[in-house]
Amino acid sequence: MRSRRSVLLAAVMAIALLGAACSSDDPDATGAVEPSASPTPTPDPTCPLTGQDPPGKVKLDRPAIAVKVENDPAARPQSGLERADVVFEERVEGGITRFMAIFHCGDADVVGSVRSGRFDDPKIALPFTSLIAASGSNQTVTNEMTERGILYLTESTTDGLFRDSTLGSGVHGLFANSKILRKAAVEGDLKPPKEGIFTFGEIANKAKKAATVSMNFTPSNTIEYRWENNGWARYEAGVPFMTRAGAQLSVPNVLVQLVQVDNGTIVDVAGNPSTDITMVGTGKVLLFRDGKVIKGTWEIKKEGGAPTFTDKTGEPLVFAEGPIWIELIPNKDGEVEGAVAFSKKLTP
Repeated sequence: MRSRRSVLLAAVMAIALLGAACSSDDPDATGAVEPSASPTPTPDPTCPLTGQDPPGKVKLDRPAIAVKVENDPAARPQSGLERADVVFEERVEGGITRFMAIFHCGDADVVGSVRSGRFDDPKIALPFTSLIAASGSNQTVTNEMTERGILYLTESTTDGLFRDSTLGSGVHGLFANSKILRKAAVEGDLKPPKEGIFTFGEIANKAKKAATVSMNFTPSNTIEYRWENNGWARYEAGVPFMTRAGAQLSVPNVLVQLVQVDNGTIVDVAGNPSTDITMVGTGKVLLFRDGKVIKGTWEIKKEGGAPTFTDKTGEPLVFAEGPIWIELIPNKDGEVEGAVAFSKKLTP
């Protein structure tokens, strides 16, 4: 019989041999697992219409809403435009302009004053929202809203539009609350804005300097943006365009989109024809950002389709983070003509 000592010695030697085998140069013998590569961090989602981080508890899957805001001098200063993600300016009858303010990440308790809808409004709004709030419209426009699938909210159909008691019942006294209007959009199961309409970042290519841009929807009124204090400050008829909050309106992006504008078949009480804006096809754009101008092209393949904006090389136009004001200036192809010009130096 083997002694306990010899058995113990044999056990020690076996352990030693096993340790030697595990410490060999053969990688399979170690059973070691190669460390996995660190995953690339996914950037936090940003607001699709501004490129900014969503404020507070804003959910990006919520719908946007559109509000028609007048631009009559008697209605100034306007409320809430500075809180919108995107603002379109369009010519209407009589040579005046109106705004369509798109609110997605932005919100305002008081927007206005709110005025009536127009036949062209669905063409402009649909890439962003199917809800338009206005003071009302004639039956032809109302029918167009219904045919295009617009949830059309007016003073008589929503609590999201309200009267400012200090302004009485006049045409300039109606305002909107974007938060209440959005509740109707949520209840109607409206979708959020389409992704990828705008690209945000630094200017990729060289761009010409621009200190001021002036434009005319009508020869009798000049709208101007000046690059001041790192923003495009808006002037109208030579006067600073103020908001009811007490500051001059200033935005990081001004996009001049040249479109064909003709006289429509609807006329107002003074006999002025409405406008018919062509929003399908291609045309020129000028993007003003960072005190510079970038020339490019817009394209919309079908009515209500999302626009694409590209530079001269065919690459997407790159916007600065923040709100975008889009000026739908009449080109030279239609019955209504506008004008746009820019300069490297500030005008006095």
